[in-house]
Amino acid sequence: MALTNFDELVKQVTDWSHREDLGTKMADFIALTENSMYANETEILNVRSMETITTVLTTGRLLTLPTGFESARSIRLLTNDGGGELRFQAPEQMLNHPFTGRPQFFTIVGDKIQLDRTPDSEYTIEIQFFKKANPLTSSNQTNEILTKHPSIYLYGALTQVFIYAQDDQQVAKYIQLFIGAIKGANKADKKGRFGPAMSMSLDRGMIV
Repeated sequence: MALTNFDELVKQVTDWSHREDLGTKMADFIALTENSMYANETEILNVRSMETITTVLTTGRLLTLPTGFESARSIRLLTNDGGGELRFQAPEQMLNHPFTGRPQFFTIVGDKIQLDRTPDSEYTIEIQFFKKANPLTSSNQTNEILTKHPSIYLYGALTQVFIYAQDDQQVAKYIQLFIGAIKGANKADKKGRFGPAMSMSLDRGMIV
């Protein structure tokens, strides 16, 4: 089964669903699949190919999240004395200090990283994070998720086809396969990173 680009994905979803009448909807089904990869109630996709690093300079307590940000792996201060990792706290737990100083904690609110205090000078902050793959379109034919985990896209798009067709039996079948493909990708990624003797749990927003 050829499944390496957007056009092949559309063809396979059409063949598997036996719905040649939905050609104009396929781009929407694929976009909805991409949303579901990163936002569902069971398991979100977090694999190595999504990892990236960027640096920003502080100008106040708020920093704009990087483009494509999905979840944080770590956030560190880069300073002459070695810096250190900022610790994550939930928004409702973090104390917002009224004085300036060296940040120690952060939280994420909306599209912003919020520090626990206003920095007392300009700091360089390194953000290691999971970045969403570039969306598939007719002009962007492939990405690293389709290349390495094509079943996620196939089963996700078929789920969306049958949601549209109001076929609950097929929806239940393919959504289970879709979530299973995400779990399999995450599990294989963690095994490849740490080996069979170690494990880590993924939580929304941070790896703990």
